[in-house]
Amino acid sequence: MSARIRPLVAVVAAVAVAAVAVGGLLASRRNPEAAAGTAVPLAASNKPQPGTPPKKLAVDATKLQLGREPQVPYVRGRTLQGGGGRPVVIPGKNELVAVARLWDLTLTVQLKGVTSPVLVVFDGEGKQVNQVPGVDSLVTSADGQAAAYASGGRFAADATAGGTVYFQEPGKKPTAQLSRPHVYDLEVLAVIGKTVYFHSARGTDVPWELYRWQVDKQTVTKVSAVASPVAVSTSGSAVAGFVVFNDSGMCTAVTDLASGRQSWRTCQYQLTRFSPTDRFVLAIPPGSSPYGDALTAALDSKTGALLREWDASSLRGAVAEDDDHVLLQWHDRPEPQSRSALVRCTISTGQCELATPLSSESLLLGS
Repeated sequence: MSARIRPLVAVVAAVAVAAVAVGGLLASRRNPEAAAGTAVPLAASNKPQPGTPPKKLAVDATKLQLGREPQVPYVRGRTLQGGGGRPVVIPGKNELVAVARLWDLTLTVQLKGVTSPVLVVFDGEGKQVNQVPGVDSLVTSADGQAAAYASGGRFAADATAGGTVYFQEPGKKPTAQLSRPHVYDLEVLAVIGKTVYFHSARGTDVPWELYRWQVDKQTVTKVSAVASPVAVSTSGSAVAGFVVFNDSGMCTAVTDLASGRQSWRTCQYQLTRFSPTDRFVLAIPPGSSPYGDALTAALDSKTGALLREWDASSLRGAVAEDDDHVLLQWHDRPEPQSRSALVRCTISTGQCELATPLSSESLLLGS
């Protein structure tokens, strides 16, 4: 299975810090529960009993109030913000496809060309301190103590085999690296402590396989219970993977790693990533769209039950801030040129608010 047929989930976004008075902006920020506008139910059939929020909601960022700032990194224009660090201006003009913070470091995956990705690392002052060619996937741990990245994935040439997995703790250079010379579609999925989960394939157009790299023990183990993995839970206890992936349909299932059994599956949604303590898993429609999806959903990670679904013209990424709040990368239309904002939605109440102001500058949501 080629990684190039998977939807590209935007990983980072940038804030347009426009000519808005800082004092007025801060004064208008509130918590989601206190200040968020309630999104609009999609249809009368979804109308709940009084006091019960509907499951499916339409989100219009132009009608929402401004709330608190994002708690995860994002890039607006060329400025990295959020995630507990000071703003960092990312120099250059290369397209940004992923971004993350590791203590005072800024890690960016940039495209020099269609098949020429590179990891560029900056310190807290925005000065470049390292560069690793070929890197095209990047993840950080939930506790922010480690990062993992890899080459040989979605931006590699089709005929090119092999790649490298890197593990990095706070510091300017990788702590350890693992060479994988004869694989395709290599991509890191999660880093938990000193364990890195990644997938790769033994050939082109064949299913991905899940591997566990235990950095301290210097061992690599194939996890045979999961087919075509796409996401690993924060605890490392469950994995989401494709069980049907062909021209006729697409289904994803959550598998318990301890027992090797599938907990549940969905063909209505495609699973993308788990929340910080695995309460829910985010999902999008099956298939891919170059300019965003019409919906993002949160499903109970244990049962697959729908917790909440948000619909809009174009949603180009989503991450969980915690186990009750989701940040959506909202765009006003499914086109290259659009206004965008990060919207925070609360699962338990159904309320949403702006986490960043609307802007026409480019936006990328990080982890």
